[in-house]
Amino acid sequence: MSAVKADVQRLEPGALVELYELDLTRWNSEILRFHAHEHGGVIKWNGHEYGPWPLQVAGLGRTGDAAQPTPTMSVANLNGFVSHLCMKCSDLVGAPVHRRRTLAQYLDGSPSADPTAEMPVERWQIEQKTLETASLVEFSLSSALDLSGRKLPARQIIGSVCQWTYGGTECGYEGPPYFTRNNSPTDKPEEDACGKRLACCRRRHITAPALPFGGFPAAGVAGSFRRG
Repeated sequence: MSAVKADVQRLEPGALVELYELDLTRWNSEILRFHAHEHGGVIKWNGHEYGPWPLQVAGLGRTGDAAQPTPTMSVANLNGFVSHLCMKCSDLVGAPVHRRRTLAQYLDGSPSADPTAEMPVERWQIEQKTLETASLVEFSLSSALDLSGRKLPARQIIGSVCQWTYGGTECGYEGPPYFTRNNSPTDKPEEDACGKRLACCRRRHITAPALPFGGFPAAGVAGSFRRG
């Protein structure tokens, strides 16, 4: 992030690149990665490909009071693709949307490529679908920090079990290395599974500055978890 901040503060910074991620893993689907830049080609960054897709996001500015902004995201409904996603995934309500920003010189393939050089990730989720036509679908977004009218936490407190989807946005682990559900190393990707325990998280995210464990170890509350 520091490299991006330094470049942005120059008089002539490199081209700012905005990348979007839509996480559909809660519906047993995938993370869609896309951008809205005019050149229309695939953008490669941090080992991922972001395809071109016409969209417009409005209202992402910060406010001076405690209220969080309520942006809108308008997405082109090319060939009815977004309508199909809405039918398949409950209008995408609750789906995490992340906006990532970096500079062109840090993209994969550049001599100065740097997957760590990015501005703070903006994390949103789809609040509701507000418009759907044959050419356009519009959604309202809410910030992950917007606690208005909500109880904290917004999920059951389970002390020893991670509630995130393995490999999803919150988890972030993509491997290799791979481990079985019992936390044993394996060289077979098809055997890769998480046991949802803190020890499993530690083994996979051994170099992470902070573990993305989706449980509440300090709560000491026992709960039930069904392994699928």
